[in-house]
Amino acid sequence: MKNIKSCEWLQENLERVHVFDAGIVNAGEKGAYCPQAIIQGAKRFDIKGALCEPEAKLSSTMCGAQQFQAEMRQLGVNNTDTVIVYDDKGLFSAARAWWMFKSMGFDEVYVLDGGLVRWLELGLPTQAEYSQAKTIGDFVANPRAGYFIDKQVVLNAMDDPNTLLLDARSYKRFTGDEPEPRAGMVSGHIPNSKSMHYASVLDESKCLKPISELHERLKTLGVEGKSLQFSCGSGITACILAMIAEECGYQDLAVYDGSWSEWGNAENSLPIETGEV
Repeated sequence: MKNIKSCEWLQENLERVHVFDAGIVNAGEKGAYCPQAIIQGAKRFDIKGALCEPEAKLSSTMCGAQQFQAEMRQLGVNNTDTVIVYDDKGLFSAARAWWMFKSMGFDEVYVLDGGLVRWLELGLPTQAEYSQAKTIGDFVANPRAGYFIDKQVVLNAMDDPNTLLLDARSYKRFTGDEPEPRAGMVSGHIPNSKSMHYASVLDESKCLKPISELHERLKTLGVEGKSLQFSCGSGITACILAMIAEECGYQDLAVYDGSWSEWGNAENSLPIETGEV
């Protein structure tokens, strides 16, 4: 797989890569992020803090290029380095970190298959505190247009037969049969979108299912020959679907950064559908 590395691979290459914990606290949960353990040598990739747009109303909004570049340099990342990102749930927010790097023109970034869950199952080395960078890196951000899109782009493409939006939330949230975990949210989905719950792409060990199987799933949703947009609750798990689509060879992919936190806000009065699709 071109975007995924196994725990076994990482163990053999720990001294040659940057490892980042990109875990976050789920919507509706209280308290600070506190993983069970930290993979040996890992540093913190703070999606909702140092790498979030400070002026944004939404908690996970992608930061600007200058902010991303400055943070990566502080974390010791160089343009020629290799980066491995993971989270504490197997695969939840790590793909968001992967997509952020890709959006900034950096391609030597990979997601750890199974994340911390699999790492602990294998009894691989951990530590109690995050590692700190020993030197300042020379990372240069080269933003790529279209990796993250806003509500206007989604709205403009909503009725376009050549564009399809896939929603990574649970099916019951998609249909409106289950309430949103965030206050002030209307239930339902963006018109003409389809549901592909991010959890459905994982096996029982929290690793990715075979890519051939995921490819077939995408085909059944009608992705062939279309521009693909991805949404979720807050732009986090949508990146899992983007990663899978890229892994399967699809191009013209975009993540709706605001996702349902923006679209489903009762104050926005954007078009919403409910029920099965």
